[in-house]
Amino acid sequence: MAARHIRKIPIAHKATQRQQRMLGIVSLLLLGISLYFAELDVKQLAAGLDRLPAIGKQLAQLSFANAGELLRELVTSIIVAFLSVIFSVAAALFLAFLVAENTAPNRLVGRSLNAVFVIIRTIPTTIWVLLAVASMGFGPMAGVLGLMFPTASYLIRTFAAQIEEAGGETIEAIRSVGGTWWHVIAKGMLPTLLTAFLATTAFRFEISVAESVILGMVGAGGIGSLLQGYISYYQFADLSLGILMVFFTMFLLEMGTVRIRKRIAKQG
Repeated sequence: MAARHIRKIPIAHKATQRQQRMLGIVSLLLLGISLYFAELDVKQLAAGLDRLPAIGKQLAQLSFANAGELLRELVTSIIVAFLSVIFSVAAALFLAFLVAENTAPNRLVGRSLNAVFVIIRTIPTTIWVLLAVASMGFGPMAGVLGLMFPTASYLIRTFAAQIEEAGGETIEAIRSVGGTWWHVIAKGMLPTLLTAFLATTAFRFEISVAESVILGMVGAGGIGSLLQGYISYYQFADLSLGILMVFFTMFLLEMGTVRIRKRIAKQG
């Protein structure tokens, strides 16, 4: 008996292949346009790469002369991030229930609020901090206020998504026995979602600490302002110590938040 001809099965659908080719062409086109408008100077890049070994040698020379000041400002950056997260959580715990589809008391109000928070998220955090600095002046208070807007918006969006994913069974059960909107929130949703909210908050705190360090360079206070000064005056020995302090702080925070999220997940 003659062997039957085995027909090969195409790995990808023709329409999918066309979309992939189109995506590749568009990506290459955007790459070319970006390189053109960026006006990258190959000579300047080569000169910068040549200077890297010398800068690396300077960074390797640690100076502990300003260690105390760096530590104080690092604590300030952490405090700025902590306060911004605490105030944002207080707002998000209430507003997220107004935005979530299954708990919003009024759909129109919920969607309007969601649109406002989308606009807030589209504005970079640096802009919010600059606006706070312009209204309040340089310092940690401007950092707290500037970080609050994007942090609260992020938490509201994430909390609302978690509320919607929790399902409507709890809500229907409480409403079926005559429970009000407040009963749904306080007796049903919050106890169920508290562990998820805590895990999200811990993750956001880690991000906020990193942002507060960076935003210190634009007037939010903290260690970022010192690092900016060291860069401006080529104080690489002091700069390297500050970088190491930030690195170890972020490393410890990440390890801590990972352990917190794992412990919360086990309890949940």
